[in-house]
Amino acid sequence: MTGKHALWLIFPVALAVGCQASSCGSSTNGSASAPAPGAASSAPVAKPRPILARHGGIAAELFRAAHDMTLTHDQADSLDKLEVALRADDEGIRTAMKAFRTDLVAGVKAGKLDTGKLMLDDAAVDKAIFDHQDREAAALDTLHMLLDPSQRVALVVAVRKRVAEREARMAGWMKLRGADGGAPDWGAKRLQGLTADLALDAGQQKRVAAILTRAADPPDSAGMQARWDDMKKRMETLLTAFADTTFDARRADLTILPGRAAHEPLDHIAALLSQLLPILHPDQRDKLAASVDRPFGAHTVPGASSAAS
Repeated sequence: MTGKHALWLIFPVALAVGCQASSCGSSTNGSASAPAPGAASSAPVAKPRPILARHGGIAAELFRAAHDMTLTHDQADSLDKLEVALRADDEGIRTAMKAFRTDLVAGVKAGKLDTGKLMLDDAAVDKAIFDHQDREAAALDTLHMLLDPSQRVALVVAVRKRVAEREARMAGWMKLRGADGGAPDWGAKRLQGLTADLALDAGQQKRVAAILTRAADPPDSAGMQARWDDMKKRMETLLTAFADTTFDARRADLTILPGRAAHEPLDHIAALLSQLLPILHPDQRDKLAASVDRPFGAHTVPGASSAAS
């Protein structure tokens, strides 16, 4: 594990506003073939299109799965336009998150966070995410109208398959991370990572362990399962509604963390750092700042990439 991964042994798994590995970058449908010259715009085609990098969320699953469908030229073009508009909104979220991260890094280096600046950043993040959710709901309504009944059903089936595959991977990951097949000891793993990356001495380790115990986040295996079950429930509600002849996306819960303000995970980060900073030496704060200074959500599972580092 390198220093750039240490921070993700601290923060919530549910901080998924960053780019997901399954959608980052550009890719095309390798099985797609170019339409014959002069083909009618309404003829079904598997049009190769880049999958635009987008943030996570239950609505994004529908758009990603739609890229694998055989659509007419008109449908494919309309889907592209929807994705371009949503990507512009995603940039607004990333810009707001970057401002928060910039102020957080400055505070870590200085040894004290500027709560006034971070509160303003919180408000900007909330607005960017809530505005995007409104536009995302409108885009889902458009996608529903864009597809015929059989295509809607096929899309829902495809998303359900993706969710089941992800659940299987998550279960496998949880088992691998556990000790002797038991639940992972997140506190011990986070402390181990921070000790290695920040070179904590024995006294610092004891104080950091107490902080991580009080933080209790990421949640234990039961807490992670509860979050996953909540997401699946909301996803299934959305999919059932989408497969129907009538659909109103604004009735669905498209939030990343239901019942919480969008900035709450960011506040959790700031609270943890505020407790850690008095314990660290200047060189350790610089190392921690380097960990903070990277896009949130780049690794949605704490320590997931450490084995490859």
